[in-house]
Amino acid sequence: MTRRHGEVTSAAGLNPLGHVAWGYRDRSEFVRRAAEYIADGLARNQRVLYACDASAAALRTELDEMGFADAVRTGQIAVTPVAEHYRFVPGTDIVDAEATVADGVAAMKFVVGTGCSGCRAVVDGAVLVRTPEQRAAFARLEYLVDQKMAVLPFAALCAYNLSLLGDAAKELMCLHPMVNAGAVGFRIYAEQGVDFALAGELDAADDEAFSIALQRIWPMASGDEVVIDASALGFVTHPQLIALDRLAAADGRQVVLRTDRRMVSRLAELLQVTNLRVEGRDLADAG
Repeated sequence: MTRRHGEVTSAAGLNPLGHVAWGYRDRSEFVRRAAEYIADGLARNQRVLYACDASAAALRTELDEMGFADAVRTGQIAVTPVAEHYRFVPGTDIVDAEATVADGVAAMKFVVGTGCSGCRAVVDGAVLVRTPEQRAAFARLEYLVDQKMAVLPFAALCAYNLSLLGDAAKELMCLHPMVNAGAVGFRIYAEQGVDFALAGELDAADDEAFSIALQRIWPMASGDEVVIDASALGFVTHPQLIALDRLAAADGRQVVLRTDRRMVSRLAELLQVTNLRVEGRDLADAG
């Protein structure tokens, strides 16, 4: 089943397996979206985690003001300072992606075993991704988590403080099937049966974020062919196709871009790429 993806204007009504990135500048905006997302999770009998850059007491107060005091008291909502939510490479402030994901899967299985339908998290981890090294590790985490969310009863709203991160937030927000409107023009996310999916529009405005994100997740693709579902990619320019071709050529692999858009096929032909081919059933001109 194809995952839900695209831009959203609310954190309410997202499907149980939703993985959404939300960029915000105003804390009150984050609180509104967090409240929507938490309310959905409670309605679905999910265990909810709330992790932000504040003390546990401050987070409980914030949830109380949202109207969730009872859920916190009964344990339906767990709170934790965000720096205590992740595992880190020993002696550093860099997230250990594999260990953190393993902990999350174990926690999810435990929660489901108690009778909950799944887990849902609201996490604001911007303070942990202020350097390129931190973002590289966090990108790996986001993608590994997204792979789990494609098949397990686990969902998350990942908030990014744009006042703190600026355009660097795009490097991480793009690694979600859903983003808030206007946050970033494209998405790279896990989809069953392919190495990853690519959706949205790729142009000069997001070229740097695409290049960085692609290089970070590229090593996680296996095999001689890297298969990308680009059926939901509405627009792409030549630098992105060249970047894919060069990455594949550098380690002797081929990229298979699956899309029915004639424009992408024609562009690849004009560029005369050697390690990228476009496959589609119809290759109908999408205009």
